[in-house]
Amino acid sequence: MKAVYLDDSHIDYNLAQEYFEDAANWAKKQCMSYVNYDVTDVSDTSLTCDHVAIYLFTDPKDAVWFELKWKFH
Repeated sequence: MKAVYLDDSHIDYNLAQEYFEDAANWAKKQCMSYVNYDVTDVSDTSLTCDHVAIYLFTDPKDAVWFELKWKFH
């Protein structure tokens, strides 16, 4: 299982949930090995972001493709 983490440090707080959902919907359509995602509130412990999302893939190639699309834009 390969995990990819996204955070909301580069987007407006009010748009974070939509951003995470858009990434999940894209993964469902584009990555056959996509499993699921989960969002965790880290605002009490992080100085840089409020939420972190983890996306799970069974194929590392899909995880890399997802990272290239969503993590580095």
